[in-house]
Amino acid sequence: MYRRHNNWYSDFWYKGERYVKSHGPVSKTIGKEKDRAFRAEVAAGTYLKNKNNPTFTQAIEEHLKKSQAENEASSYRRNLISARHLKAHFGNRRVSTIEGNQILMRQYIKKRKEQIKAKQMDGGRTEAEVTYTSINRELALLRSMFNVLIKASKARKNPVSLVTLFEEIQKERILTYDEEDQIVEAIEKSDKRYDHLKNMVVIALNTGMREGEILNMEKSWIDPKISLIVVPRQAQKRKRKDKRVPINSAIRPIIKRLLKKDIDSEYLFVNPKTKTRYTKIQNSWTTILKKAGLKGKPGVDRLRFHDLRHTAATNLARSGNDMKFIAQYLGHMDVKTSARYIHYSDKDLKEGAETLVRLPSKITTLKIQSQQI
Repeated sequence: MYRRHNNWYSDFWYKGERYVKSHGPVSKTIGKEKDRAFRAEVAAGTYLKNKNNPTFTQAIEEHLKKSQAENEASSYRRNLISARHLKAHFGNRRVSTIEGNQILMRQYIKKRKEQIKAKQMDGGRTEAEVTYTSINRELALLRSMFNVLIKASKARKNPVSLVTLFEEIQKERILTYDEEDQIVEAIEKSDKRYDHLKNMVVIALNTGMREGEILNMEKSWIDPKISLIVVPRQAQKRKRKDKRVPINSAIRPIIKRLLKKDIDSEYLFVNPKTKTRYTKIQNSWTTILKKAGLKGKPGVDRLRFHDLRHTAATNLARSGNDMKFIAQYLGHMDVKTSARYIHYSDKDLKEGAETLVRLPSKITTLKIQSQQI
């Protein structure tokens, strides 16, 4: 230990590595105490050098590169938004100062709650309608990043384990047949800029395909008999195996027509402005919902394009198809995932209840007899 410019330093070698640390302008006695504590930390293996203890900004930027390479474009964009909020709070702190800091985590959640509440209420929501699921997405990114750091021995524990996530109320938004017609009619009454959306909506309702799969759909995915869409595994959210989607009579004419359009393009849906595939349809979708009178409130009752996939799953279940069939149709590996997609309406439940009625039966006969006595 030595002193330089009023600061006391520890400087020693341990197992072939040199360790140097400043303890600041303290007395020699306190300096020795800090030196002993520092040596004990090194010996215990709990001290991380800067090369194994990056700043939060360095760590999150590295993790975003991984996200861009491995995730869908929509997931990567969501992670970019989450990372912006996280960096604003954690900044250039070393990850070792974050991993066990419950106060710092709670401060982040409190600040984000205030920001989200103000923004949503300014947008017209009541206090009861405010949701904090965005914080869950941000904490999910933080958890994922620290899991990677832990595997690389750059962190010891995950700070997300120190806090509780917000409860997420399951969205049960299934389109009725009338709502489906409203959307199609709104597109037909609009100008030609929205023609592609009508075809996408009809395909989504009849195949249960994801938005990304439809936007990325290549003509080569369509078999020669126009009876199947084979979605390659690399184009899916869960990249395990190719997904085979049957083409029914409702969408076969649409696909036949699209195959003959834009012959020079490999994609089924081609943006006339860019001459390549559509990358997003959110603006068009929001506009059409407004024209159809189905705008709703985000996170409350607004229809997402993904709800068309839930609607397709529910319609398959209404038709009497079993869960294994629906899972294979949607491309799910686990039937439990498919079960979460199915949401019966009150009307469905009432009609189902009538199937339990047995006439004549001992139960109803006894009830009638007791009423007559």
